[in-house]
Amino acid sequence: MASACSLVSKEQFLCSICLDVFTEPVSTPCGHNFCKACITKCWDNNDKCECPLCKKTFVNRPDIFVNTLVSEMAAQFRKSDDVKAASSNIQQQKPVKPVDVPCDFCPGTKVKALKSCLLCLTSYCETHLEPHQRVAALKRHKLIDPVENLEDRMCKKHDKMLDLFCRTDQLCVCLMCTEHKTHDTVPLEEEYEERKAQLERKKSEVQKMIQERQEKVAQMKVSMQSSLLWWPPSRDSSVLGREGFSSGRFYFEVQMKGNEWDVGVVRKSINRKGDIYYSPRDGFWVIWLRDGNNYKALDDPRVPLSLSQKPEKVGVFVDYEEGLVSFYDVQAETLIYSFTGSSFTEQIYPFFSPSLETEAASLIITPIKVT
Repeated sequence: MASACSLVSKEQFLCSICLDVFTEPVSTPCGHNFCKACITKCWDNNDKCECPLCKKTFVNRPDIFVNTLVSEMAAQFRKSDDVKAASSNIQQQKPVKPVDVPCDFCPGTKVKALKSCLLCLTSYCETHLEPHQRVAALKRHKLIDPVENLEDRMCKKHDKMLDLFCRTDQLCVCLMCTEHKTHDTVPLEEEYEERKAQLERKKSEVQKMIQERQEKVAQMKVSMQSSLLWWPPSRDSSVLGREGFSSGRFYFEVQMKGNEWDVGVVRKSINRKGDIYYSPRDGFWVIWLRDGNNYKALDDPRVPLSLSQKPEKVGVFVDYEEGLVSFYDVQAETLIYSFTGSSFTEQIYPFFSPSLETEAASLIITPIKVT
């Protein structure tokens, strides 16, 4: 047997489908040899039985049996250094990564597929793709960039490739789906390219909108120094907003810092001298923080507030006609407290205080909307 091996070429014992030395070689009625698993998979994935090499069609699926002589010769070549050298080409290719499509014919460690064949329903690495580039019959097969689950590209009803897209029913169809013949159908590749272009346009529009909104917010942000009117230090540490309002709705946000602060809205005519008691009756709709974790709504009576986290930014919403003042944790998107049932009869001003105990702390105010 060793002398016989020296008289023949190893190419004679390579399966033209997997391009590896035969494993359980079988012969078709036309005389060509293939691995039993390779030809079985080829016929299972096609609606007709034909030879992958000469394209001879068999009306009935032939019975195939292992060719003992070819099997013994192939076993000898598997032990030879020539076969090891041939397989080393596969080993030198990059192993498949989790995001890659693996070659269906690589034994052992899978190699990244280079192409997928829509006729064979198989993905091939560079080495196993070689027959499709060399054999005339295989050259006619349609190759695409590697994709997983090639079976999903087949019509379940007709076992044909899904080559068309029905815009009427918004689904992929094959040429045999005659019920869609009068519908608006286009090649699948054309629909893909059009939708890809639409997605790119929509992406650009969204990015432009985001940029415009960011610029608008940046323009609305004002510093404490430019938007607030300080009360004289001899009177209080609190400040009022520069502009008041006497109708509609108003919303602003305050970035909170420090362990003590007051925030809310007040009447224009509030008492600014002597001892001041915060309450709606006295023209104050305010919440405060004391000692780092003691939150209260300064209603009448006082209402302790239990917050799951320390708000970094507080939103204040006022509906003048409804007599409503609501406070929100902007990041958590939760309601902190609402003053309801108030009756506003004069101008209302935003009200802020970093407290006398935290002179180093600062509050950053952003007016958002006035209606």
